[in-house]
Amino acid sequence: MTLPRRELLMLAKTFDSNKHDLAGWLVSEKLDGTRAFWDGGVSRGVPTDTVPWASLINPRTGESKPKIKPVATGLWSRYGNPIIVPDWFLNQLPCCPLDGELWAGRKNFQLCRSICAGDQPDSRFKQIQFAVFDTPPLEAIYRDGEIKNANFHREISNSEIKKWFKDTASSNTMMEDFKAITPAEMPFHGRLQWLQEMLPEEGRIYVTQQTKLTSDWSQTIEDKLEDVLRFGGEGLIFRDPNGLWEPKRLATTLKYKPYQDAEASIVGIVAGRQGRIGQTLGKIGALMCEARIRPSREYISFEVGAGLTMEERELHPRLAEWATNHPGEEIPVWDIMPRDWNGLFNATFGDNTRITFKYRELSDDGIPKEPRFWRLYND
Repeated sequence: MTLPRRELLMLAKTFDSNKHDLAGWLVSEKLDGTRAFWDGGVSRGVPTDTVPWASLINPRTGESKPKIKPVATGLWSRYGNPIIVPDWFLNQLPCCPLDGELWAGRKNFQLCRSICAGDQPDSRFKQIQFAVFDTPPLEAIYRDGEIKNANFHREISNSEIKKWFKDTASSNTMMEDFKAITPAEMPFHGRLQWLQEMLPEEGRIYVTQQTKLTSDWSQTIEDKLEDVLRFGGEGLIFRDPNGLWEPKRLATTLKYKPYQDAEASIVGIVAGRQGRIGQTLGKIGALMCEARIRPSREYISFEVGAGLTMEERELHPRLAEWATNHPGEEIPVWDIMPRDWNGLFNATFGDNTRITFKYRELSDDGIPKEPRFWRLYND
């Protein structure tokens, strides 16, 4: 039997002013951190490989991951990986499911990523807040389906999860206080009210502030976006107050950013040139990338040259020597480097390094316009 496609969490579609009427919707800032699902603590201290929604398979190879974080904390990334968190942080979380964003403030994505990605509890977690924006109903988050994307492949079985709760999670002392009273048919405004009764509006763990839009919403969101961007924010999120929580990408939640972003793999590099403004001779001029960008199903090739710092453009000495003598050409890395080459072009990039880049829009051929390196991909 073919299972319906799903995600672990509910994801947003992209806002289109020509398609969407936001009168009566709720708006909040789109936080640039690490998306996180708190399962109420039912998997805290449980072996990761026994949790029925944990990511155990490498989706690129179809084989078991060579390394997983062995013990779950109850806090999960959107790709089914445990987030290792100090006990004092976990002890502040309520015994109910939460959907939100771990973040370290504006312009601190890399800091947040480094803190949340570790294999051991990081003392810097005192810089992290958990901004909660929803509470997933258990009937919805644990329903049957297949998660299948570039980062996560797992079949979710409701019967398997019920058995796991009975055999494993029921022995967890957290279950004594567990609360999951939001039914699957409860709309967002009801779930938000329930959250506001459970959590404070400020502090380390808090409910994100939502503002209701009126009939003249168009100018309001432009003004709000300008304020967010001025202080280093990323964009806005719109939520339909009548929307249900489902583990899919839905049009009842919309994201609004001045630029789109996507992930790509580096497949090569181009030597820099002597320029009038910047000196990239002997350095990386552009990253040669491959990506599959929605809605296309095909991989496309393109170059990303903007957004790189001079430090990120530095090359291995052998590559730099060749690049100096061949400006603007693709560097034949595999002909230049010694046999023991470890696949790195420099301290930041290497063959198949994955990056996140920004772009304005897609051309008619599906090529990103004005692509700009943003950061290393948060897997």
